[in-house]
Amino acid sequence: MLTQKPTETNKYNNTLEFEKVLNHSFANYKKIVLYAGLALFVFLFFFVIFLSAVSVSIIGVENINERSIENFQKLLQTKPYIWYSTGFSILSTCLLSPFMASFYKMADAAEKDTSFGVSGLFSMYTSRQFVPIVAVTFLINLATNGLSLVFEEIGLSFVGIILTIIISFVTLLTVPLIVLGNCSTIESIKTSTAIVTKQPIAILMLVTVAIIGTFLGLFAFCIGVFFTYPFLISVVYTIYNQVSSSEETV
Repeated sequence: MLTQKPTETNKYNNTLEFEKVLNHSFANYKKIVLYAGLALFVFLFFFVIFLSAVSVSIIGVENINERSIENFQKLLQTKPYIWYSTGFSILSTCLLSPFMASFYKMADAAEKDTSFGVSGLFSMYTSRQFVPIVAVTFLINLATNGLSLVFEEIGLSFVGIILTIIISFVTLLTVPLIVLGNCSTIESIKTSTAIVTKQPIAILMLVTVAIIGTFLGLFAFCIGVFFTYPFLISVVYTIYNQVSSSEETV
């Protein structure tokens, strides 16, 4: 059972056992893979169509050709357009974040063997957790993208990449902490950082396996990634579930 709302980091002291967490993640993944994969594919398919339609309406279909696309791609690498592109990327990620957060609800429902309807996929947009989810997504993406651009500007892009990885890693549990632990934006960042830094090796190993498993979907005509990405959700959920559980086993 999960605690209702652990607000202190010392309530997240359960030790992670790699094999147990991984096995439990697989069990959770098998319950959500089909539903989550289809939901991701359908939603993102229509989201891309929407963005394409907006782009065409702004640019004009008569102006879209191979040369114009190449010129546009080059333009996005120059100032100030690279900043505009980054801003648009952050905005898009924020808009999608409540939808993506709902998959932790799905994983939790699968864990508890309770039903999870289609409406649940969009429940975060109308919940009180909407603002914290969007806010934490904005802050993390602003930090990672901003640092990447700054260090790329001064010729130290590798430093920006390293810092981006570190920030993404320590904030790994922010969304499940908000969705399932009812944490605030700042509280979720602090708590996630504390949890990850307590057991960095175990969590890094688990996340690495999850990422490798996710990218295996690219070999299935790229579409497969929609059905392997839920494995990453299951791993992150199980890590959260383990460290926040009142029991020592998952």
